[in-house]
Amino acid sequence: MTRRAISFTAVAAVAVLLAGGCSDDLICPEVEPADTTPYIRAFVAQRSGSGDESTHAEVACTADPLPSLLIAFVNGRTLPDVGPSDGLGLLAVLDDDTVLWQPGTLCSLEVTTDYGYATAAAVMPAAAAVTAPAGISLGDSLRLVWGSVTGADYYEVSAILVPDASATMWGFPGNRDTLALSATTRETFAVFLPGSLTSTGVVSGFVETVAGPFPEGGAVGNVSGDGWGFFTLRYLDPESAFDVVVSAVP
Repeated sequence: MTRRAISFTAVAAVAVLLAGGCSDDLICPEVEPADTTPYIRAFVAQRSGSGDESTHAEVACTADPLPSLLIAFVNGRTLPDVGPSDGLGLLAVLDDDTVLWQPGTLCSLEVTTDYGYATAAAVMPAAAAVTAPAGISLGDSLRLVWGSVTGADYYEVSAILVPDASATMWGFPGNRDTLALSATTRETFAVFLPGSLTSTGVVSGFVETVAGPFPEGGAVGNVSGDGWGFFTLRYLDPESAFDVVVSAVP
């Protein structure tokens, strides 16, 4: 058989496949079905106390093909603002200036997309009361401690170091850009080593309690139904916040 004949036979085989038919003498390749199960990332973050109460909720959905429909509820409360999520799907958002779900409340998530109906549930945790030193010297570690919190599966520490105006580096004025500090832990403490604190100034932050799957490789999500992913609940109050002055070495 000539190369041209071989080429023609190959083209004919492809044409048969594209036409959706397979004859007895033509073996069709096995094609894995596309995994179109959408990925859902949802959370509710609340803060209370000192006249600064708020609820912020987000539900993001991505899939292949991208979804064109996203309807999300938490305990029957709709997330009304729906739009694109950085070109990777859809995002639904809810903002309120009150605490909608107090600690101990079971929060049920319901999500409807082009692909079907998905659900998840978690219980809103209480807030963490953080103990932190009033001040440390540059070159010391910063240790934060809090008690075990009912309903919390893990804790997230978020803080910034704001250098003071006198901060210098090698005799020149220091870079006064803020430095972000963060930690995610199942423990009831967090330690920032001296290398994390590069300037004198003030470290301001908070410890957020989180209910839901711990973010680690191979983690199994808690969203079920026509979707998979993670639904977390976060809470903090004034006792969750801390301010620590970082001074020059005496």
